[in-house]
Amino acid sequence: MSGKLTITEIGKDISLAIMKDARSDNQEELLVELDTSDLLTRVKEQPDRSYHEMLTCHSCSPIPIIMSCSVSISSPLMDNIVGTGVISKVANSHPSKQDLLRGLGDAIRLRFKRHGDIEDLEKVILLYQAALNLMPDDHPDRPGLFTSLGMCFRSRFESLEAVSDIEEAISLFQAAVDLTPDDRPYKPGWLSLLGNSAQMRFEHHADFEYLERAIFFFQAAVDLMPDGHFGKRVVLEDLGRCIQWRFERLGDIGDLDRAISIFQAADDLTPENHSHKPAALNNLGNFIQLRFGRLGDIRDLEKAILIKQAAANLTTDDHPFKPGRLSSLGKSYKLRFERLDDIKDLGLALHFTQAATDLTPDDDPEKSGQLSELGVCNHMRFRRLGDVGDLEKAISFFQAAVDLTEDSRTDKPGWLNNLGLSVQSRFERLGNVEDLSKSITILQAAVDLTSDGHPDKPGYLNNLGASIKLRYSRHGDTKDLERAISFFQAAVDLTLDGSPDKSALLHSLGISIQSRFECLGDAKDLERSISILQTIVDLTPDGHPDKPNWLSSLGTSIRSRFELHGDVKDLESATSLFQAAVNLTPDGHPDKPTRLSKLGTSIQLNFERLGNVKDQEQATSFLQAAVDLTPDGHPNKPRWLNDLSLSIQARFERHGDVKDLERTILSLQAAVDLTPDGDLGRPARLNNLGTSVHLRFQRMGNIEDLETAISFFQAAVDLTPDGHPSKPARLHNLGNSVISRFQRLGDVNDLKRTVSLFQAAVDLTPVGHPDKPTRLSNLGRSVQSRFERFGDIEDLEKSISALQAAVDLTPDGSPDKPGWLNNLGLSIQFRFERLGDIKDLEMAIPLFKAAVDLTPDGHPDKPAWLNNLGTAFQSRFERHRDVGDLEMAISFFQAAVGLTPDGHPDKPGWLSNLGSSIKSRFKRQGDVTDLERAISLLDVAVNLTPDGHPDKPARLNDLGTSVESRFKHFEDLGDLDRSISLYEKAVNLTPDGHPDKAAWLINLGHVFFGRFKRKKQSNDLQSALASFSTSATSLTGSSIIRFEAASKWARVARLSNQSPLTAFEYAINLLPQVAWLGTPLTNQHAQLDKASDVVRLAVAVAIELQQFRTAVQWAEYGRSIVWQNLLSLRNPLDDLRKAHPELAMRLHQVSEQLEGSLSRQDHLETPKVDPLQDVANKASMLAAERDKLIEDVRSLSGFEYFLKAKAFDKLTPAAYEGPVAIINVHDLQSDALILIPHDSQIQSSPIIHIPLESFSHDTSERLFRDFSRLLSSARVRNRNIRKSERETYIHEKHKAFKDILSSLWIHVAKPILDGLAYQPGNNPRIWWCATGPLAFLPIHAAGNYGSNAVGEKISDYVISSYTPTLTAILDHSQPDIREDFQILTVAQPSTPYAPPLPETEGEVRQVKQIASSVRVKSLINEEATAARVLQAMKESNWIHLACHGVQDHKESMKSGFLLHDKTLELSELIREPLPKADFAFLSACQTAKGDEKVAEESVHLAAGMLFSGCKGVIGTMWSIQDEDAPKVTKAVYERMLKDGKPNRKEAARALHEAVKELRESGADFLSWVPFIHIGR
Repeated sequence: MSGKLTITEIGKDISLAIMKDARSDNQEELLVELDTSDLLTRVKEQPDRSYHEMLTCHSCSPIPIIMSCSVSISSPLMDNIVGTGVISKVANSHPSKQDLLRGLGDAIRLRFKRHGDIEDLEKVILLYQAALNLMPDDHPDRPGLFTSLGMCFRSRFESLEAVSDIEEAISLFQAAVDLTPDDRPYKPGWLSLLGNSAQMRFEHHADFEYLERAIFFFQAAVDLMPDGHFGKRVVLEDLGRCIQWRFERLGDIGDLDRAISIFQAADDLTPENHSHKPAALNNLGNFIQLRFGRLGDIRDLEKAILIKQAAANLTTDDHPFKPGRLSSLGKSYKLRFERLDDIKDLGLALHFTQAATDLTPDDDPEKSGQLSELGVCNHMRFRRLGDVGDLEKAISFFQAAVDLTEDSRTDKPGWLNNLGLSVQSRFERLGNVEDLSKSITILQAAVDLTSDGHPDKPGYLNNLGASIKLRYSRHGDTKDLERAISFFQAAVDLTLDGSPDKSALLHSLGISIQSRFECLGDAKDLERSISILQTIVDLTPDGHPDKPNWLSSLGTSIRSRFELHGDVKDLESATSLFQAAVNLTPDGHPDKPTRLSKLGTSIQLNFERLGNVKDQEQATSFLQAAVDLTPDGHPNKPRWLNDLSLSIQARFERHGDVKDLERTILSLQAAVDLTPDGDLGRPARLNNLGTSVHLRFQRMGNIEDLETAISFFQAAVDLTPDGHPSKPARLHNLGNSVISRFQRLGDVNDLKRTVSLFQAAVDLTPVGHPDKPTRLSNLGRSVQSRFERFGDIEDLEKSISALQAAVDLTPDGSPDKPGWLNNLGLSIQFRFERLGDIKDLEMAIPLFKAAVDLTPDGHPDKPAWLNNLGTAFQSRFERHRDVGDLEMAISFFQAAVGLTPDGHPDKPGWLSNLGSSIKSRFKRQGDVTDLERAISLLDVAVNLTPDGHPDKPARLNDLGTSVESRFKHFEDLGDLDRSISLYEKAVNLTPDGHPDKAAWLINLGHVFFGRFKRKKQSNDLQSALASFSTSATSLTGSSIIRFEAASKWARVARLSNQSPLTAFEYAINLLPQVAWLGTPLTNQHAQLDKASDVVRLAVAVAIELQQFRTAVQWAEYGRSIVWQNLLSLRNPLDDLRKAHPELAMRLHQVSEQLEGSLSRQDHLETPKVDPLQDVANKASMLAAERDKLIEDVRSLSGFEYFLKAKAFDKLTPAAYEGPVAIINVHDLQSDALILIPHDSQIQSSPIIHIPLESFSHDTSERLFRDFSRLLSSARVRNRNIRKSERETYIHEKHKAFKDILSSLWIHVAKPILDGLAYQPGNNPRIWWCATGPLAFLPIHAAGNYGSNAVGEKISDYVISSYTPTLTAILDHSQPDIREDFQILTVAQPSTPYAPPLPETEGEVRQVKQIASSVRVKSLINEEATAARVLQAMKESNWIHLACHGVQDHKESMKSGFLLHDKTLELSELIREPLPKADFAFLSACQTAKGDEKVAEESVHLAAGMLFSGCKGVIGTMWSIQDEDAPKVTKAVYERMLKDGKPNRKEAARALHEAVKELRESGADFLSWVPFIHIGR
């Protein structure tokens, strides 16, 4: 049976007869008759896509046929086929054998087609192959038999999917083609079959070679077919379809154009009234629409819609293809809506899709697809109009589609994907987290049901990633972000290069990595995002509809890089990209507003950077256009309103036009009102609205605005879940508004809340995040405010650390840098004001200058930076009194005032500072015009400051001081009364516990006392007392302020006949805080500058009141405060360690760190803030922690007096070996309090009071001045002064020196010795502890040297030693002499940078000779480096230094010993204890001279050696002669090493005898007087 079957047209009812072809006799035998009422052919274009439909079937068609028919068997031949056994009996040589084989094969093949039994197909293949083997090569039927056999192999491939079968089929079809001449009518059919098989091979294994072959074969078939050929249209469609696939694979737009041309030709070949015309039109429309998707030419879409509309119109409602064509038309209208945003198109899409759905039966496999498409359209309408009802419909349709679809169906994942996306939208709209979880679950199911090789798998992965990224945006869990990125990456990895979907998937990956950068701040992520997005842009040709979107996203990432690094080139590049995106987006495109908004925002940034008004105008124009192009009700309208508002707000911030601010607030309020509850954008818009209202408060000062702003910020925070990446920013903004309320109303609860909010914002912001500096800076500012409120130095150090980190993390060029520099400068200046270290002020000024210089004119913050710079110069003027600094301060304050508009809330502050600086100029230069101007400015400042503002008290106080100054100048009692009123208001407005209240109270007390002195009204005196006492007893505030208040309290109490002892006790107890351990040593000494007079007055008053024990205690507590503080750091903790070992260990560690940091601070020549150093290593922080630890210890039972000042009975052992004479000199009276040994027979009391009635403070100052002039004229500042020079001096000044020593004898020493009833010759020990100027005079040499009689000199009576404090000589133990006892000798006969001292080498040689029985370590010349000497000191018991010494008159802690390489300074010497040290002989210059500025502090090298561990020290009060030192050294060591045994307690007596010998040898006063003994 051979031939072909052609059905040219199918009606409703046809009859089909299959006849046996009897070629030999031209007879036909009826085999089978088929009666059918419907014959339908369907061909899928691609899996899961719409059908292409064919209604013509012919022998060349590969189209599967689905038939509904009844078959009647007209012949028994079908079931009674002659068996192969019969045929096998026919000889192969028989001429009919091949026909029999082929005929039998045809019959069995027909049965296979009817029953599908694969065994029948195997038999057919064998029969055909056998027939081929028997058929001659030139047989005319050979091509047909090749074709029949090829069809069998292809059928078996369709059943078993063995690639070898389809390849065999292709080979057989190729053979048929090769054997058939081009002019044979069958040739196109064979080529078509060959193309179909190659196409099947491609579809099965995606082998691109076979697609190319299919195209070649189909094209060859078309070329051989005349236009009227009945099969040409079908083959054209096959060819077009394969070229379409190649386009989808390679993206060559030429293929798409060619495919459209081919389908157009197929359509042209189809008559208008042909039943296939609708299908042809529909196919053509689909391909033209595909080109629109590729090129974005709206004309293609318009044409596609017209063609599809025609196809639908030509299709009757009862036609089975009607639903499909209506659905396809609906999709086209949907696509046009997406492009043009015309809501009418979306309505038509819904109409046609609904019609298609209604025409589709529920059991139709297409029903689920129609339902899904309905869901898509409703979902889109929801996104456009925001009607939740549309969203619910969409979800319902998607759910129905899913429910109708079995898991095994390939389109099930698509319906799940759509359902998941719609549920995700409901989450985005209503905020129900359960929807988000459900969405992720559904999208995950879509992914799981899709094989890796499926073309839709990447899209599903992409959507799943987007949903998980949304959960990250909601909760901030970085694990979600990482998981989302992994899905985006998987989607990219599964997509072949060249795929048109690749760019979209890369885009998702790129923007998700950008999100990770925004979360974690890793610049590498930003660079990777930019790289990915740049790649997409580079690979996308101009004209591609997605190109604008890629350009826009790339611009966003590059703009982020600008915000990170501040490189203006990035901003310019981003702006250019946004502009290109806008230019490529046609008017009417729904994304046009988005791209306009991004462009406007980018230009706005350039405006904020450079201040170009044209930029701002252009930015606003673009942002306004985005708003205008967006219809009311559009879900993006609030977003564009928000962006426009921020631009107008920036213009306000630049130019200060309140109208802009009002417009901003109105637009932002509209944006919030248009944003439904639950919308994810609502928190951000509330936050922005809060910012604008806060700005209005800052501009106008209306407290209601501040409360409103706080409520908006709080709502934004509350709506933002924990973990959300925007949570830190919103906490930060809330903190800003709350601190504004604190600054306005002064409620400390607001301050505490602010610090907590800022700290949370910083903690939630990862390291490297671009907003970290901003949040650190504001945290620093808030902690600084807490310091200002409570005065806790720990807060100040924390503030500086945070602010320094903000500066260090901000690149140069960043617009934020000036603000951070300014804030850091403020905190460092506060530290200067708190601790007094001038180095802090010198650091603050350059920071303020940099802030001003980096801020362009017109910037709204410039006045603040100028004001702060002025404040710093004002502070430096107050320290150095350089009027140039004051003029600079005034100019900066004036500039700040001039740049600030009236009504601005900061203007009162600038006016107040300007007034204060002009008042300072009045005080310096006396121009009353300045004073009047200052009062006027301060008056305005006070009047402009609302009640309740936290700065109101300070401004009232400043005005009060100015009015008080005018009173002092003109003595108008009205001014005095007014100043009292102003100060009272300042005090009353300041809450208890505020650190400034103590200062306001001092000022108030001062003016009350001033009015008392004029009016003599007792109530004024009582008010002054109350003010001073309240200030002194305050728990907060500067310790020096409270100390000053206590001293004033005490003085006024004496005048009012009240006991001043309580006041003095407060003052004395404050001294350790005045010289606080948290400040550098030089600052501690500077703070004590004025304290000594108060201490001496307190002691004098206690003596006057016969409170001798109290007087001794106060004298002790008020002397060597710095040394005593430092010694407390080395205090043994044995008892505490036994009871509370952990607390003891921590206190020990903190004390060690504090001691080290103090010496390092004092040793540094140039200040430097180390931003990376742990705050805990700062001296002030360590001191604060130590104070708290000591408080904790004192709260423990048995440790109530831990490290408190020693009680009197703990001090009396100081007189164990002899009396200690404490000499107090004051204007009130001068006295000696003699602490005597317990076993003394003088009297029962341990204290003898000896009034020094003839000695006054004035006398001591006169003697000190005369003495200083003598030493200066003698040039005794270096050890190497020549003898001849001194002889000249002695000859001229001998009498003056003798008079000084005589005055000391008559008025000080002799009365004390008489009071002790001492007689000449006994020579007991006595220790002198002098105060004031007397501490620098040689009491040990007092005497009448005009007489040679015994008993006229102090040395006739006693052996003198000095002690800085009683505590210094409490330890009277004699150390055991161990085998490792060592004496260190250091000599510098030729110091490289100082004059030679030739005798020093012989001096130390003498020591070594005398100490032959003990070990002596000698370091001479270059051996004596600072490091070696310091190390040797730690290893030695006795230390002898023969070298130059120097007392630094500017910074006492820089006094030191001049060694070979450098000066071993006092600050370095005290850094570490000398554990073995027992005695030191400082045979150098000025080693016990001290600093007259802090007389009671004993700031000299000898005291430093005592502090480091020595029990006794021999030193010098001024420079000694090089030849005298060896003489004294020899005598001293011979006595101390008598019998070869070291005895430190003999040092004082040995020096006494050595000096006596030197004196009696005829040496002048300069030679023997300077040698003194200190300690035991």
